[in-house]
Formats: sequence, structure tokens, C-alpha cells
Amino acid sequence: MHRAFPRTAAPRGTRPRGRVLRRAASALLAVLLGLSHVAPAHAQGIDDLPRLGSAGGDELTPAAERKLGERVMRELRSAGVVHDDAELTDWLGGFASTLAATRTASGADLEFFLVQDGSINAFALPGGWIGVHTGLVVAAQTESQLASVLAHEIGHVTQRHIARMLAQQRQGSLLALAGLVLGALAARSSPDAFIGIATLGQSLAMQRALSFSRDAEREADRIGFEMLGEGGFDPNGAVEFFGRLQQANRIQESSAPVYLRTHPLTADRIADMQSRIREQRYRQRPDRLEFRLVRAKLRALQDTSVDGLRGARTYFDQLQRGVGAADPVPWFGVATAALAQRDFDAARRALGEARTRVPGGSHPFLERLGVDLAMASQDAAAALAAAKAARARYPDARSIARLHARALLNAGDARAAVSALRDQLALRPGDATMWRMLSDAHASLGDAGQAHRAAGEGFALSGALAGAIEQFQLAQRAGGLDFITASLVDTRLRVLREQFAEDEKERRR
Repeated sequence: MHRAFPRTAAPRGTRPRGRVLRRAASALLAVLLGLSHVAPAHAQGIDDLPRLGSAGGDELTPAAERKLGERVMRELRSAGVVHDDAELTDWLGGFASTLAATRTASGADLEFFLVQDGSINAFALPGGWIGVHTGLVVAAQTESQLASVLAHEIGHVTQRHIARMLAQQRQGSLLALAGLVLGALAARSSPDAFIGIATLGQSLAMQRALSFSRDAEREADRIGFEMLGEGGFDPNGAVEFFGRLQQANRIQESSAPVYLRTHPLTADRIADMQSRIREQRYRQRPDRLEFRLVRAKLRALQDTSVDGLRGARTYFDQLQRGVGAADPVPWFGVATAALAQRDFDAARRALGEARTRVPGGSHPFLERLGVDLAMASQDAAAALAAAKAARARYPDARSIARLHARALLNAGDARAAVSALRDQLALRPGDATMWRMLSDAHASLGDAGQAHRAAGEGFALSGALAGAIEQFQLAQRAGGLDFITASLVDTRLRVLREQFAEDEKERRR
């Protein structure tokens, strides 16, 4: 069968990591250092730090900051750092939307993404992108604890701390920022590499940036506390979570949580948190089932080695006895780990037990797992039937929509897959995985022009501009496109060439 993806780049996850890091390093340093002409600003105390939209920090305009963030995100996506799990990503976006909708966060353009890494960390990038390590979600014991970290990062965004740092510290902070962002790449292969890269950047800027950084952290705490209260979360979650991190730091300082290295927890910050807690009314917030299922999924797949999966099943088996027989979460965790072990019978039994313990006997996370299980068992008919039923019940679940399209392809119904994927991409044009599946579907039908066009969109959204340009060129040469699609291809090719040329210019600089 003709494949829509020619060998323009190695598949994600197969490129040598050293090459990926070197490419990302050169690109990030180029674009960051290209902004080093901004004028320095005078130091300000915490009481004088401006709110969003005020004059301070405008040396790097919001448009320039957003452009910088887009460039960073292209590199992270190209390097495979952004975790492409629709179920988890959509949950994170929905969870964070409660904070983003508060008055305190009003006006901020925010986008959250996951990094599949077991370390406890989160970070804000220029332009409003906020990365969350999967290890942070597992470590947070309550929704309020997780919300406290996200609110803190949103505080960095709304106060434009990165833009103000770049303006105030100039070259030193540019290197520090590059070090921290590149650390997100390096941490996936070696925690020591993260420490080395981050320290390289930080040591060059530490003397000039430290006092500002402390003020920025305290201000982000203040903004975060306001958001927690407005969003209906328990502000005690911040003290609880940071207290746990600090305790972990005391017990084993040599392996302190990454979040403490990038967000120093000083005595002043702790005192400020405790003071704010005393001023606020206690509110209890029960955790929702989705949060607990997400943590179970991440805990089950945290270590996919033979020993890791065996340990996960043991953990959830023990949890069943500890939390009571009526809780579906341990059974969901067992089913997830068993599926990863390819123990299909055990996965089916555990999934059935989980279904009997949720209201109505169904939940989108459980139905997605059921379709995954049928696909892994290579039962195309059962997978398609399960996917159709799940789509009918949960039409807004993107993870199930993806699986439905994949089930149609596996069943040999490429035409139905094209129709389903086009409907989804009309709603979610930024889903690179769906564009890649659409490319496969068109290729199965022998529609080369449409296949290359869809492949080009997939490459572009994944940050691989060279591959995207080649695919759109192949779409032009393949022909067979209607006038509207051909015009779209011409326009996209022109835009991507300009973007690629600009990126190359920055790299050379």
C-alpha cells in the first residue's frame, strides 16, 4: 500500500537523542539570542511589579513573546517532548480552564501540554504555553494540590515574568531561559543532563537575576492564591504540596524534586503562603473521578518495563483492599497495566469490574480503554463495534474519535475513515495525529494529492517544517486536487517556506 509519509524524516522517537538535543539547542539559543537587543529595565520591588497590560515589561511586546513561544513549541513538538495523548491532554486543558476562567487570569492566552516524564515539574514558556510533567500529576494527591502548581505557573504568564526577565537581564537571562527549556528535553533521557544544562544557563545569570527571581516567585504565589480561591479550590493545597516537596528535599537533597530546583522554595515564600492561608476561609473540594482515573492511568504507565508494570499491578491490587470494594479506580489501574503487559484476559476482567463501579456502568475513560483492548487483541470487528458505541455515547471525546477512525482503517473502510476524520478536523484542525490518519486513509484510496496534503499538515503541526514543505510540494505534483484544495496547498506552501526561511535565518544568526 502506498504510504503518504515518505522518508523525509525519521519517525518520531527513532531519531538519535543527541542530534535532537543539539538541533533544539541551536534553534532555541538562536531565537533567544536574536531578541537580545531589548533594552534593560530598572529593578522593581514586588509591590511595584505591574499587572498584565501595564507599561512594565513592554520592551518585549506580547506579539514578540508569542512568536518566541511558538518557535519554542515547534522545537519541543519536533523533538517529541509534547506528549500526544488526547485523553490526558484534553483532561488537562479542561481542568486548567477553571483557573484560566478566573478574574485574576482574565486576558491571558493559555495553552497547557503534557511532558511524559516521571519527574515532578512544570514550567511556563513565553507566550502562555505551560508544560506539565506527568510525574507532577501523579505526585499531586488532590486536585487542589495540582491546581496550586498550575495557578503559580499561570501567575508567571499573567505577570509576563519571562518578558520582564528578558528585558531586565538581557543576555544572561536569555541563556538561563534557554537552559531551562532545553532541560525539558534533556530530562527525558537523563536527570543529570537536565541539571547540567539548566545549571549552565543559570550560573551565567544567577548573580544578576536571583533577587528578581525571588520577587517573581512570590508574586506568582500571590496571583496563584487568588486564582485558587476564585476557582473554588482549597488554597491549603499549595501549602500541602510545597510542604511535601520540601520534605522530600530534606530527606534526600541530592535528588530534590526538579520543581524545587527551578522554583526555589525559600523561607519567605513559605511564610507568605502560611500567612495567606490564615486569611482565607477553609473550603473542602472533593476530587472528581476524572482526576483519580488520570492519576491511575499515569501511575500504571509510569514505568513500562516488565518490573515496572508488575509493580503497578501489585500497587493497584493493594489499593483495592485499602480503599474499599466500591471504588472503580484501582480496577481501572489494573486494567491499564494489564493491557500494557498484553495480559488481555486480566485486562478484560478488571475493566468489567471497573464498569460495575461507575455510575451508569460507563465512563469515557473506560470506553476508550475497551476500544484499546479490542484493538490490541487484533479483533478488528470487535474494535469497530466498540468504537462506534463509544462514539455514539461520548461524541465529544477526542481520544475515542481517534480510535474510531483507526478502527475504520483497520477494518478496511478507508472511505468512512476519511469522512469521520474530515468531520473531526473541521472541529479540531490542530490535531496532528488525525491529519496523519487522514493521510493514511487517502493513501489507501489511491488519492495521492490529498494524502500528501494531509501528511504536510501533520508534519507542520509536529514542528517538522522541512518535511511539511516536501509533502505540500508532492501534493502539487501529484495533481487531482480540486481548485479550493489546490489553492489551500499553494497558500500553505508559501507560508511554510517563509517560516522555514525565518527559522534558518535565526539558526545562522
